Amino acid sequence: MEELPTIGIRTEYDMFFYFPENYRWSLAVLRAIAAGGLFGEIDWACSRLREAARVQPSGDVDAWHHMWGELGRQLEQSAAEALARGHRVSASDFALRASVYHQWAEGLLDPDDPRAGPAYGKHLSCFATFAQHRDPAIELVDIPFEGGVIPAYLVPAAGRGGPGPAALLSDGLDANKEEMFYVALNLARRGITTLAFDGPGQGSALRVHGLTARHDFEKPVTACVDWLLQRPEVDSARVGIVAASWGGYYAPRAVAFEKRIKACAVMGAVFDTHACMARRVGYVPGQGATQLGNNAPLGTTGKQILRILGVPDWESAFRKLEEFRLEGVAGRIDCDLLIVHGANDRHAPPSEAQHLFDAVSSRHKQLRVFSEEEGGAAHVNLDRPEPALSLVCDWMAERL
Repeated sequence: MEELPTIGIRTEYDMFFYFPENYRWSLAVLRAIAAGGLFGEIDWACSRLREAARVQPSGDVDAWHHMWGELGRQLEQSAAEALARGHRVSASDFALRASVYHQWAEGLLDPDDPRAGPAYGKHLSCFATFAQHRDPAIELVDIPFEGGVIPAYLVPAAGRGGPGPAALLSDGLDANKEEMFYVALNLARRGITTLAFDGPGQGSALRVHGLTARHDFEKPVTACVDWLLQRPEVDSARVGIVAASWGGYYAPRAVAFEKRIKACAVMGAVFDTHACMARRVGYVPGQGATQLGNNAPLGTTGKQILRILGVPDWESAFRKLEEFRLEGVAGRIDCDLLIVHGANDRHAPPSEAQHLFDAVSSRHKQLRVFSEEEGGAAHVNLDRPEPALSLVCDWMAERL
């Protein structure tokens, strides 16, 4: 009898590994599902990538790009056909998933690969199609910032007529605002107008507008708050922020200085990004990153991390990251704070969450660490996003 291929195992980190030999690719699968992808569609592409996942040091990226791009093209075509027949609901659903799959066609490419720009362009155009034909429509906006723009989208709150609560939504190191739509949707369903944005170093802020990461994330957040408070549907006294992954540094940093934000919820806290990144890439001074292969706790490539930071090499990267710390800043945080973390987070250990919790001055603060036994123990709870996601969104609705 033919032996079936090994697929979908759990490791010591209690996370579903679609590719048992490749953490980065397996994490991408979980991220794509959380962002709205369908497992059957993803399995159609990834079942053809089992051998490619084993290629050292980082998998056969050409094969990965081809299969995710083909899946994106299929869904893009389905969206166009549905729209031609007047089926806007189907067209919008297909376009969202096409956007997710085109994101991952680009996601692991070398940032200088000539295929990267067109793939990301398809990701953005498919999301724009989704946004246009969704009911209610999502508004794509450019927020003025230091002579340029911060790209964003606004999801209207469900069932509200007058001014009400609003939340900013920020992504992480190598994620983007479109990937976070599932969080925006859950906030909007609870009556919270949600502005999701790509800050410097993130998504299209990096790829389209050339904005690289910066430690003083309060600056782009302040620009977003300024823009948001001009909206008639927003109550200026009821503004919050939700963020994930490296957003667990960015959002706490922002609320330490931007005092118009009443509540902050983070999914995966990062108190010291320098220490966390050094551990993740195996940084050795004078040698650079020594751990960038398949199973390094990374969601993207080493070169993409350097591009995000706007630096040429790892020595420069870690000099820049010296400023990406909440030590000496966290004590300024006095808004309501929720930290949700996974007990087996490979990117930032639970001690990062505890350091942040202990350092803030907030009267109302809560730390919730999800264990292996209950699920949600992986990075940003991606092994089992619920009930962590509902906890975050319900808490934000209560605090605002």
